[in-house]
Amino acid sequence: MNSILTNTSQTLILNSYYGFECNEKNRIDVNKKIESEFNEKYLNNIVKRISKILDTTILNTSSHVFEPSGTSVTSIIESNEVEFGSSGVAHLNESHISFHSYFENSIKNIIILRLELHISSCSRKNVYYSLNQLSSDNLYETYDALTIDFFHRGINLDGNLNNDFIIADYLDKKSNCYEIETVISSNHFSSFKLLKHRDKISLSNITHYLHQDLI
Repeated sequence: MNSILTNTSQTLILNSYYGFECNEKNRIDVNKKIESEFNEKYLNNIVKRISKILDTTILNTSSHVFEPSGTSVTSIIESNEVEFGSSGVAHLNESHISFHSYFENSIKNIIILRLELHISSCSRKNVYYSLNQLSSDNLYETYDALTIDFFHRGINLDGNLNNDFIIADYLDKKSNCYEIETVISSNHFSSFKLLKHRDKISLSNITHYLHQDLI
């Protein structure tokens, strides 16, 4: 069988966390200010850039802004490699990029924003290349913590599963500012946790929640 018919999918799930100071009187106003930056347009633009870097085409995008806060953006994508068996129908249930914002407002004087970016792609372009795109985004890069979960599934006929050099380079660049925990690492499944060094977190009272309670 010709190896170009190999059909595998990669999934990358990134959860980034951002801490903001508030009080019970201005919490709603602070929420609105956060959302004015991490808004629907911002999430959509990142989704478009990631789709491009992965050599995929966006077939459809839907989004919703929740009240009082929170945004969800989902794009259905297909690989641009037609010879690889790509089609809109085949990819409707398999390939997508979704981006969601969540607000943790139950902690006194703190708002924690969590951005969950979920990339599922059948493109041969490694999903880890998304990290390079995100690294160039100054707003996204302000996170206080980040979790990375990677899955690779399918029938691998060409034997090309080496992702180590991409993620290793990314983690090495982060090591000066973040404590890096490797939960598990293989060519099929990897999980990492990045926690900003305690002396580098500007909002000191968020440290406990990130270093002790982050899952």
